[in-house]
Amino acid sequence: MTQKQLAILGEKNLLLAWRLREFISHLPALCALHSFAALACIAALWGHPIIFFTVPWAGVIVLCNYRQWRLSRKCYPDTIDADHLRGLHRDLQIAANIETAGWVAGAILLFPTLFVMHPVFFTVLIAGLLASTVIAYRPFPGSLALYLGGAMFAAAALSFTMTDTFSWPSLALAIGFGYALICSTRRQGRQFEQSCREQINQYATVETVSLLLHEYEASSSDWLWEVDEGNCLVNVCERFGSAARQDRDFLEGRELVGLFDHGPARERLAGLLLERAPFRDLVLEITVADQTRWWTLSGNPNADGSMRGVMRDVTETRETEQRMARMARYDTLSGLANRHLFNETLEETLGAQVKNQRVALLYIDLDHFKSVNDTLGHHVGDELVRAAGGRIGAIVREHDLAARLGGDEFAVLLTRVRDLDTVHACAQRIVDTLAEPFNLHGQMVRVSASVGVAYGSTRGIDGDEFMRQADIALYAAKRAGRSTFADYDASLNQMERTRRDLELDMRTAITEGQFRLVYQPQINLRTGAWAGKEALVRWEHPTRGAILPGEFIDIAEETGLIIPLGEWIIRQAIHEAVTWEEPHRIAINLSPIQMRNPNLVGVLTSAIINAQIDPQRVEIEITESALMQDSESNVEMLHRLRELGVRIALDDFGTGYSSLNYLRAFPFDKIKIDRCFVSEMLDRSDCQAIVRNVVMLARALGMETTAEGVETQEQYDWLKRHGCTEAQGYYISRPLESSRASEPSRDPSQWAEYRELGTNVHPLRQGAA
Repeated sequence: MTQKQLAILGEKNLLLAWRLREFISHLPALCALHSFAALACIAALWGHPIIFFTVPWAGVIVLCNYRQWRLSRKCYPDTIDADHLRGLHRDLQIAANIETAGWVAGAILLFPTLFVMHPVFFTVLIAGLLASTVIAYRPFPGSLALYLGGAMFAAAALSFTMTDTFSWPSLALAIGFGYALICSTRRQGRQFEQSCREQINQYATVETVSLLLHEYEASSSDWLWEVDEGNCLVNVCERFGSAARQDRDFLEGRELVGLFDHGPARERLAGLLLERAPFRDLVLEITVADQTRWWTLSGNPNADGSMRGVMRDVTETRETEQRMARMARYDTLSGLANRHLFNETLEETLGAQVKNQRVALLYIDLDHFKSVNDTLGHHVGDELVRAAGGRIGAIVREHDLAARLGGDEFAVLLTRVRDLDTVHACAQRIVDTLAEPFNLHGQMVRVSASVGVAYGSTRGIDGDEFMRQADIALYAAKRAGRSTFADYDASLNQMERTRRDLELDMRTAITEGQFRLVYQPQINLRTGAWAGKEALVRWEHPTRGAILPGEFIDIAEETGLIIPLGEWIIRQAIHEAVTWEEPHRIAINLSPIQMRNPNLVGVLTSAIINAQIDPQRVEIEITESALMQDSESNVEMLHRLRELGVRIALDDFGTGYSSLNYLRAFPFDKIKIDRCFVSEMLDRSDCQAIVRNVVMLARALGMETTAEGVETQEQYDWLKRHGCTEAQGYYISRPLESSRASEPSRDPSQWAEYRELGTNVHPLRQGAA
């Protein structure tokens, strides 16, 4: 009824109704006491002349109280008639005000005599009138203040009339007590009103909750649940039954916990229900029609021992969150963990600092991946990454973590390893597995993998340092020839420092003239005469001595110093070739980075013009791996070089992926057969077949062939017999200093002198230059 009253009457009128209810609950007793007090005054003053005034005065008091009692009988506080409430309040106020005036008049006229005749009765009368009125009129502080004000006025008047002299203490005491009572009544009135307003707010809250409950009942994704003291379902709603795909009668009386799948969340729900503890958004798994769903539960205990709450199906949200979480922590291409998850797991593993726990980090890089990506297309490169990630993921154990760090870089975190041999076995399996051919979109692709191994305890090292150690070991594996693994060793730190020192020294080595060129002769196999010389670079460090190209060419390419170094080699080689007594060709190697240099053609043109050399004497050697990087631009660059009149040779033929494609795309003057085939040519029939077919292919295309790495008489004779055009290697001559290279060529009977007098440095070319 109260909610209905609040909706119809409004807050103000509802407060009036509650005030009237409180007041009327005390009014009959108050009317009886006040009537009895007036009649007692008649009895106390009986026989005194003032009795003739006392009787009619008492009659007025009794009639006023009778009126108020009759009005209380007509009061219905639960009514929704606002006019009735306001009229009743008005009538009660009028009757109370008349009674107040009556008591004030009686006090002024009767109380002096009453005090003289019956002082004790007078004291009890005053105390009773004030106490009963204050208690009854608490809901109406205004009316009570008027009554107390009248009492103060009467007390002030009596201060002048009850004694011969004016009683200042009595007046002050009356005013003080009256003021304190008025303040107290106002405070009580405010407290009563505040209490009423709190109840009104509670009713409003209950109404809101009821509306929300109805909305939950009507919602397709939210529904109510309720369990009794035994945690069995009661009052099962339609939405609950639909969501659980069960009949309501079947669910009624079943234990709530038993609906959900086993797991920590279910155990937590059981504990919360037993404790009768409130909870919010507890996520549980439930199997509905052979499908796993996720529901969230919120609940609160009731006073009767039951619990009630809300359920919601959050399966779609949960699946979306899982997809987003996986996307944030897993690589979409390979399906392995991404760099973020790997670093996080690495830090957690190392941060745990478990006693005697050993961990290992394998840093993996696919060799020649960029060549595959550029040659066969990015879609094949992506497929290669996906396939390689699958193979790596299949090797590691369940408690280990495989990740793709980006590009063609992978990492494996091995936890709980027994010893280094176990780590080596895993690294070797990765190397062997990735060395097997990949069938990608119908194409057979072969790559290899280099693996850097960092191994140690979880104590005393952080993730960044562990990654740095594995990265240093990876570079060591690459320097060891790729397709292998290498362990991190403290000595590698020295190698890295040496590498950084070389990088700093190289920046001044060119300008200070620390580089020099040596030349390895190339002979015509048919005539035995020298046909050309290949320029090889050497670094004469002022403190380190001679530094091989294998130690500084990679640094030059990584830092971009290969550009100025390569330009110096081009100018110096052409300049020295002009001074030779015989017009042999000068072969100059170019790196992939030089091929992308837009100034390359200008540098070659300037060097040829300044030296006044025949362009046909200049032979540019480009490796197949260099062509694979941005192949279209490189082929275009080759055509621009051909326009200068220089010769173009394809170096390291047969070690790449699409040699025949390049032979078709560009008419090379020469094909150089890689030393790996020549060195095993006499021992392996497959190498013989490769060399023989390359020679036949070059002859059919009108190209010359040069065999590299000829070191024995037997190799020389076999190549000559099978039609190879040219050869170079230790059997013919070691690389010669510039002064010896300018001399006229010797016949084969004098080659032994060149084998002994050439530079005692292995004829590694300057690599990319």
